[in-house]
Amino acid sequence: MTQGLNICVADHAPAGLNLHPMKPALLKTLAIVLIGALGFLLGWHLLHGGWENLKEDWTGNYRPRPHPAQAPLALGPDGYYWGVTDDSDEMPGYLYKMKADGSGWKRVHTVRPDAFPPTGINLGGGLVSDGVDSLLGITYGKGEEGDYGTLYKINATTGVRTTLVQFTGKTGPYLGSRPCASLAPAGSGVYWGSTAYGGTHGTGTLFKFHPATDTLTTVAEFPALPDSGVRSLAPDDALVSDGHGYWWGTTSSGGAGHFGSVFKIDATTGELTTVVEFTRGTGGRGPTRGLVSDGAGFLWGMCAQGGQGHGILFKVNAATGALTTVVEFTGQGGGNSGAVPLTALVSDGHGFLWGCTRLGGSDDAGTLFKVDILSGALTTLIEFDRSGTTRKGYRPRGTLVSDGHGAFLGTTQLGGKKNAGTIFKIDIATGVLTTLVEFGKVGP
Repeated sequence: MTQGLNICVADHAPAGLNLHPMKPALLKTLAIVLIGALGFLLGWHLLHGGWENLKEDWTGNYRPRPHPAQAPLALGPDGYYWGVTDDSDEMPGYLYKMKADGSGWKRVHTVRPDAFPPTGINLGGGLVSDGVDSLLGITYGKGEEGDYGTLYKINATTGVRTTLVQFTGKTGPYLGSRPCASLAPAGSGVYWGSTAYGGTHGTGTLFKFHPATDTLTTVAEFPALPDSGVRSLAPDDALVSDGHGYWWGTTSSGGAGHFGSVFKIDATTGELTTVVEFTRGTGGRGPTRGLVSDGAGFLWGMCAQGGQGHGILFKVNAATGALTTVVEFTGQGGGNSGAVPLTALVSDGHGFLWGCTRLGGSDDAGTLFKVDILSGALTTLIEFDRSGTTRKGYRPRGTLVSDGHGAFLGTTQLGGKKNAGTIFKIDIATGVLTTLVEFGKVGP
């Protein structure tokens, strides 16, 4: 009688095939080698960008790389600086926040392009604090799908985003379509804003918004052209108060040559007046990102085109409406290096206005400059470059904003570790620029 069952693979192997049981020591060695090889490959993959992909896979985030939007950072009620990134159906944007030194960066809210109904999915303009617990923002919408843009708020503590107003185009309770610019605080909890299209004639509107009651009031509608008094249309930049009862703004279209305009609106009566109509004779075309008051009776702005072909910097006398070209940008060289200014100017409180150009400079990657309010002399402080050796970003995008500690914060559209843009600061006293954040697929 057989004592137990002892079967060897070799007993059943075909003739001529010599099989032997694998020794445990050899199995252990092969396992160690295999694990080591897998560990090396995984480490190499993670070192060369795979970690971001893994994070995206685990967290369900989207793969595309949104860039910082053409909007300034905003100080929130929580003490963090908040920003938005561009988005589209293919490249969803998100809201993020960080401390003034770039630390504590966090993605707070990601837009869902597959949301239904499709409202509030295209972020635009910057954020502004409501002074309580949230920040207010806009989405510019997709008019062909019934989404004419929205006003929303995002709670600075919870990160919950709430739609407050849905614009209704040419008719309905909330006239207007495609708001593009940040809301402008007017005091007493009131904010002014604009839509580039919509209203009865489809040429844009100006409105007031009361966050406490979520009430929006249409103050003015831009008329159909031609119009004897108001020849502006399509306001797409932030409004600014002159401190004397008027709000001022710019339009990228309209005017005698359809090169854009400067307008003002009486805050009490709602009367619109076109102050400047850009023409070939004025030297500028396509005013961008709005105006800034110098506190001495002038409003300053920039045009993306005109002058020597690279754009201009101008000022308007608030009392007379007279326009003066202060600077003509000279592209990649010359005395006023820079081209295509696409940000608003901002005051440093010490007699200078600061701004950026998208292109120009020695590497045609944009510049950062300041201009003396009294003399009009421009000083180029930074010429961005594409190499990324000292300044990681290029093609500056968002308007500069003070960090409250002697520096301005700004953004670039490109550059950084994934060529998705950066956040930088520039010291007002020294002009030294430091890269704080380099955007990737899911953040820094």
